[in-house]
Amino acid sequence: MPVDNNYAYAIGRIRVIEKRLLDKAKFDRMIDSKSPVEALKILFEAGYGETSADTGDKTFEYEKLLKEEQKNLYRLLREITDESEVFDIFLLRNDYHNIKVILKSEFLGQEDGNNLLNSGTLSTSYIKTAIRERNFEDLAITMREAIEECIDTFNRIHDPQQVDLILDKACFWHMSELADRIGHYFIKDVLNIIIDLTNINIFLRLKNLNIVGEFLRKSLISGGVIDKNIFLENMESDIEGFLESIKGSPYENVCRAGIDDFIDKGSLTGFEKLADNYVINFVKKVKYKTLGIEPLIGYFIAKENELKNVRIIMVGKINNIAPDIIRERMRESYV
Repeated sequence: MPVDNNYAYAIGRIRVIEKRLLDKAKFDRMIDSKSPVEALKILFEAGYGETSADTGDKTFEYEKLLKEEQKNLYRLLREITDESEVFDIFLLRNDYHNIKVILKSEFLGQEDGNNLLNSGTLSTSYIKTAIRERNFEDLAITMREAIEECIDTFNRIHDPQQVDLILDKACFWHMSELADRIGHYFIKDVLNIIIDLTNINIFLRLKNLNIVGEFLRKSLISGGVIDKNIFLENMESDIEGFLESIKGSPYENVCRAGIDDFIDKGSLTGFEKLADNYVINFVKKVKYKTLGIEPLIGYFIAKENELKNVRIIMVGKINNIAPDIIRERMRESYV
């Protein structure tokens, strides 16, 4: 890992670029716009689609626009720092998403459609070829073993859900391996938070469905700072028992508010929003550091958060969802 002052140039670039991030005022304009077309125009005004030759009506192709913006984000970060491996930690999620889509498409005899992401550490064509030819020799060991396990498991029990379980766990394990190799405390902290919040989500979701026992044990992600026994010991207890177990932890308020929202609305979308806000507020704390990798990771997460908010708005506008409901679903902004 390089010394912190090696990031001075990159941080200078990010300070300029992050001024283009969409703030609450722009999001409000999009939410209050009269149509999806009008909302999309606000995106174009903010610089979206600059690398696209066509800036016409892309209302129903907004996902292509967001994928292009995501691709530009990764290209930028790799351009301004030699430490691309740092961002590969997060790009691995796109690789594993693509592996999941390709494998399930093969197993179920379906086309992968437009579900692949062209912004991982590996090209989609490379992954497709490796899986089609069953040649995983050049893949990382964790990734290779996960794909082989998926193929073996599906051949035995024909359950596509097992593909999700195997690859989700392998993805986080792979991310943790890379974070340990890089050895930067902030990267580890961010990843631990994401793993902990993911495990809480898994626990609450399965508990709500009365699916516990061995399935919960298999579903929980390795890593994080919350002891897995806390989840396992509270499988049969009421939700208050779980809340008591995490009392005093950094996630106590997120869980309490998320569970209250779930009891009120019957959905975990409120918890998921609070979890995303927790992550964005964590990286905001280091936004103004003048040296180090932290502001670059903060910008990366902020931009991903922005894309999620844009997606929420566009889906809402296309489906004629009331502005107040769209606004309620929005994540906190970085700027």
